[in-house]
Amino acid sequence: MQPTTSRIPVIDALRGIALLGILLAHMCFWFVTDGLPNKVFEQYQDVGNSIITTINDLFISGKFFAYFSFLFGLSFYLQMNSMEKQGEKFVFRYGWRIILMGIIGLVHHLFWAGDILSIYAPLGLLLIPMRKLPMRLILLLGILLAINLPGKIIQIIDIIAAPPQNGQANGFDFEARSKAYYEIMTKAGWIALFKHNWYALKTKFEFQFSSGRIYITYGFFLLGMYTGRKGWLQDVAQYRSIIKKITGRSFWIMLGCLLSGLGLMLGNNQFKLGWDKIPAMWVLFSVFYDTFNAALVVLYTGGFALLLYKTKRRLIFNGFATIGKMALTCYLTQTILALFLFYGVGLGLGGKTAPLLNWGIAIAFFLLQAILANEWLKRFQYGPVEWLWRSVTFFRLFPFRRK
Repeated sequence: MQPTTSRIPVIDALRGIALLGILLAHMCFWFVTDGLPNKVFEQYQDVGNSIITTINDLFISGKFFAYFSFLFGLSFYLQMNSMEKQGEKFVFRYGWRIILMGIIGLVHHLFWAGDILSIYAPLGLLLIPMRKLPMRLILLLGILLAINLPGKIIQIIDIIAAPPQNGQANGFDFEARSKAYYEIMTKAGWIALFKHNWYALKTKFEFQFSSGRIYITYGFFLLGMYTGRKGWLQDVAQYRSIIKKITGRSFWIMLGCLLSGLGLMLGNNQFKLGWDKIPAMWVLFSVFYDTFNAALVVLYTGGFALLLYKTKRRLIFNGFATIGKMALTCYLTQTILALFLFYGVGLGLGGKTAPLLNWGIAIAFFLLQAILANEWLKRFQYGPVEWLWRSVTFFRLFPFRRK
């Protein structure tokens, strides 16, 4: 049985775009995985850096992890469909594949606590029992989770149970924690870094639940699986009108939430309404914020798919698609760049380079990755990590070099 699937260039290219967005989001603030002292950010209040950080916060950070989650759910369906057509035992094979990804993620987490694979692994296993649900139920659950409805319910319950207090009142000093983390990040050696990251695993999962990101991630898993079952991105030409319709509606939802959220902030600041002290207004603002994020992710996915369809024979398409074919290898090598530049095991430049410069480095590195990936795939059939992952998944060595 040949365990292979036909690659879909548009989806490979979408995956490449996701990796660029993730790299920009992480590079802007030095690949940090915790808070930094205020004095670090006070250095970069000039116009250029303020524009970059605003763009990053509004349109990049937190958006491309959800975009990548959507593609993960889509890939889940494609793998399931391919294996079932070939008579492969999908549940065992996919479950083992995800366990291996989780192991890779845990090792990666020891080097960099911002790893997402260790989050994807348990959620990926939870996709297995969802795969046979009715289409409408998958769509409904996906939307409700993507806009973080569970997080809103928990937020309301917490407000009713006990009004929130600031960290200092609870005996927790955020500035002291930030200083301690900054020391580890920029000065610690390998052993201290591994030890910190190991204990940070629990904190990472706590953040995933408290922020609602874990619900959002799983919601986009489901939406990706739904899209795969519909076949929309497997054949953009055939479903172009549907994709344009969904993209257009997402734009208006995104714009409406953006203007509503900005209106709340400006009105509160202009007329001194004190809404920032009313917990119910926090919930309302977070509704606009999470819905804005979800709509923007859908807008990115549909918009990029349409653009890539138009440019599928051009250099820019091939560059993103090449990165997408080696997504796991490229994702892990981005961490190598971060450790070398910003952490104490490397140059220790965390907080010492401007966000604008960091974005320039990110774009240059991504272009370098595209060039190297293209040269690699001329000689080899898979990226090195992809080949290892695939071979262990199927318990046999796949041909590595191209004939």
